[in-house]
Amino acid sequence: MGTWGTRNFENDGSQDWVFEMMDNKDGGMVADTLQFTLNKDGVLDTSECEDALAAAEVVAALSGKASEDFPEDPLDNLDSLQLLATPALRKLAANVVEKIRTASEMKEVRTEEGQLDSWDAVLADLIKRLGF
Repeated sequence: MGTWGTRNFENDGSQDWVFEMMDNKDGGMVADTLQFTLNKDGVLDTSECEDALAAAEVVAALSGKASEDFPEDPLDNLDSLQLLATPALRKLAANVVEKIRTASEMKEVRTEEGQLDSWDAVLADLIKRLGF
């Protein structure tokens, strides 16, 4: 898996997750991934973070607030999932982003790479786009 930046779709894991969701036409993956991440005990590993951040980005995009790096093809077809960004789903996504932001392997890696500030700004922006 490759990573080429601090934005949420600048890694293979998040890209793969969103394309798998669209290929399977499975909007349920969004809530399932977010709920799994929120309920998981211990430190989240990087791949779990990539999946969860992709799911949170889907929720933001469904709210009309997609990130600049959201892959174009899935973005153009999100309405085919028949998934609504309800207040509860947006709150779940924001809680997951905050969990990743405070206690995750991804945070540790970003800290070691000297990218913590730029990564944290990306997550703060996502929380804002989710409405919190």
